[in-house]
Amino acid sequence: MSSTPPPSRLSVGAPNAPDMLVPFARRAEELGFGGIWTQDTLSAANFSLDGLHVLSYLAAVTERLRLGIGVLYSGRRNPAVQARELATIDQLSGGRLTVGIGVGLAYHRENLAALGIRTDRPVQRLIEGIGVMRALWSQSQAASYDGEIYSFSGIGVQPAPVQRPGPPIWIGARAEPALRRAVRIADGWTGAAPVATDDFLQQLAFVQREMDEQGRDPAGFTISKSVYVAVERDEEEARRRLIPAFERAFGGNPVYDAASMTDRVAVFGPPDRCAEQLAKLFDAGADELILYPLYDPAEQLEAFGELVPALAGASRP
Repeated sequence: MSSTPPPSRLSVGAPNAPDMLVPFARRAEELGFGGIWTQDTLSAANFSLDGLHVLSYLAAVTERLRLGIGVLYSGRRNPAVQARELATIDQLSGGRLTVGIGVGLAYHRENLAALGIRTDRPVQRLIEGIGVMRALWSQSQAASYDGEIYSFSGIGVQPAPVQRPGPPIWIGARAEPALRRAVRIADGWTGAAPVATDDFLQQLAFVQREMDEQGRDPAGFTISKSVYVAVERDEEEARRRLIPAFERAFGGNPVYDAASMTDRVAVFGPPDRCAEQLAKLFDAGADELILYPLYDPAEQLEAFGELVPALAGASRP
């Protein structure tokens, strides 16, 4: 490359292969992506690395990419411990962290409970967990918080994050009460990759109405969506490769129907078609799209790179 493209509002999902992480992240930075994201999965069906540790690792080998995790399951970690972990990543990255958080899916809770992790009152744990983290980040010497689940005073946690008053928190949500809550207490909302575009657009319209009703300034509330993308020379080749990839990733999942996911949730085909489909999300009001490859991550990253200049002019209305 003769020059590095300007940063875009396209980010990319990190691969799970340890030996691919560094070259993948460095190449994503060269290609002009805005960020790189990991996941906090609770599934043991497929090999996966811990998302927070991956972000710490990538902080050392990147300079510009924002580092995001989507999404942490509230209640799985003590919020004070989590606040320290996240602040550490923010320090290591020089203030490049974005935190996705959500209540998680109900089918995970049986295994968590079996391991001694409290799973009752997930919504309250989400709300108070965010409150605890923000209190510790902003009052690092002697923080206090008064909630139903967590209540303390005079507790300090170090380090403080570089970003003040703390890293932005985006809530992962789908149902209307959760979307309303995201607008009320978070810095942004992030839509899940398994959500179809039409469903996301309905959720987005609801969020936009809520922002108006709650008086939220759109400039201070980020809207994002993760998207499974496959760039190939034609749609049929992309579909042929995506169908088994979805089966590997979601086969047997009690929530998602792997057989229908290719045509229901993925963006695939030649670069111009993919760019057109993604531009619709930007045009509707999305601020950032996180592109996840389901196969051949290095090759797909190069193909995704063609979308960066193609979508450079996409803007929020």
